[in-house]
Amino acid sequence: MKKILNNFCLIIIGLVVFSSCSKSTNYESADAMIDDLKVDLKSLTVDDLKLKMDDLDAYIFLIDVREAAEHNFGYIPGSINIPTGLVIFNTGNDAFWDSEMMYKPELTDEIIVYCKKGKRSVLAANLLAQIGYKNVTYVEGGWKAWELQYPLLYDKNLDAAAHPEVADEGGC
Repeated sequence: MKKILNNFCLIIIGLVVFSSCSKSTNYESADAMIDDLKVDLKSLTVDDLKLKMDDLDAYIFLIDVREAAEHNFGYIPGSINIPTGLVIFNTGNDAFWDSEMMYKPELTDEIIVYCKKGKRSVLAANLLAQIGYKNVTYVEGGWKAWELQYPLLYDKNLDAAAHPEVADEGGC
């Protein structure tokens, strides 16, 4: 009887330990999820980014994770556009980087991501970290913070169609 009770206790303890190891979180909102993801990520301000850009010895991959229409209207100089939904597929894709005439980032290279206000970049940074990139940072405040701090320091894709008015929805 004692052996059965010990086995039963071991099974219960094993189930408790196993169930606590699975990470299944339901969030009440997208903002709650973003706040939770930020905890494990590094961030930097637009002033910090500008200093990195001015450092001629530093080599960073600056990725704009907004949609192409947003990127074409105005973007931080030197950034590459990879929308959030494609970032985990294109970042490790040799053909993508060949088309950009750049080498593919190594898992230890510095990658900085930004979006319109900073939320999609948190999601993108988290995804990149999950697939093994070790040095990923997101820009606090995103493009809007850059545009306010450095209003004359941006590039445009003049070959693209005019920027459509996009509703300011979703906080991204």
